[in-house]
Amino acid sequence: MPMLRGQGARTRRLRAYLRRRDRALPAAQPSLDCKSFPALFSKRAVVFTDTADFTIRTARDGILHFLMLFDRAVRSVEPGLARAGGRIVKVEGDSLLIHFPSVAAACRGVKAIEAGLARVNRGRLEREQLVFSYGIGFGDVIEVEGDLFGLEVNLASRLGEDLAHPGEVLLTPGAVAALDARARAGLSPYGVVPTGKVDFEIYQLKL
Repeated sequence: MPMLRGQGARTRRLRAYLRRRDRALPAAQPSLDCKSFPALFSKRAVVFTDTADFTIRTARDGILHFLMLFDRAVRSVEPGLARAGGRIVKVEGDSLLIHFPSVAAACRGVKAIEAGLARVNRGRLEREQLVFSYGIGFGDVIEVEGDLFGLEVNLASRLGEDLAHPGEVLLTPGAVAALDARARAGLSPYGVVPTGKVDFEIYQLKL
């Protein structure tokens, strides 16, 4: 199955470039990348969510029960996301990949998601509630129909899925740098993430 399954213009452009790059000599590929960069990449803020206790809950209640809750939650948060300028790119397992025009908009979007979840969870039994964790990144990404690719997408995924606890919102260094001084005042240091080569400091958004 091909990695790029979409049939839209962005997907076709990326697929054509990758095939042209594959035919080029290795020494020529960096130059090709530089020339093609403006056409392929754009600055985006990305949010990757993760659902608390997905595996345990699915084993206990069944996948259909989880999908019902997830669908209910997504329908509840989409209006707030749209008002913040966000758009759900795809659903991946129990996670959402969302993009925004700016990190400030992403922070507003996460707060809108939290407000939507609070409304849909209110008065329900624990097994009927969902809680998310979040990672926010910002940088150059490739946007195709139904997907995003880039380092900041990977970092946001790692923060949201692996490091953030339920209800926490963690930001990559790129996302923090894209905020103005006033917005950065709403962050607090969270820790340093080792990657094997470069360690980077992450921050937490105060909700």
